[in-house]
Amino acid sequence: MEVLPWYIAGPLIGAMVPLLLFTREKQLGLSSSYRYLGSFVLPKNSYFNYQRVNDAWQIQFVIGIVCAAIAIFQLDLFSPEPIEFNEGDVLNLPNVYSVQNWLVFAIGGVLIGFGARYAGGCTAGHCIMGNSILSVASIISTCMFFAGGLIVSHFVLPYLFE
Repeated sequence: MEVLPWYIAGPLIGAMVPLLLFTREKQLGLSSSYRYLGSFVLPKNSYFNYQRVNDAWQIQFVIGIVCAAIAIFQLDLFSPEPIEFNEGDVLNLPNVYSVQNWLVFAIGGVLIGFGARYAGGCTAGHCIMGNSILSVASIISTCMFFAGGLIVSHFVLPYLFE
């Protein structure tokens, strides 16, 4: 099985937004699960001291995503093509996905999760969920994400590795 094309995967993700809103009265987003997990680790912190019963579904959703990824991998339903790096690539790291880098990925994941919570949601959450409910903060955030990406890709990266 190959990767779903954007014109199938995109509408499927988009369909989750009204489905969650109408059936569960929940917003699609996973970065807030960091608050839920943090409430077990730092319960005396005012940010983490809240009624977490309503957020248990997010952990179930995350566990479901992880289990589905493991099942797809074990059943060999997804066989991505190997990544090829050409001379001069910005990230010329042939072993970036090796198991030995698990600690780097773990630390990076925690930092990204913290940053997403600090920003009030991750880029996907703002772009998909926030824009669908016409959140002004999400619309501004989405514009800034794209502007930042364009600026870095056109004005920073070309000169970084000259």
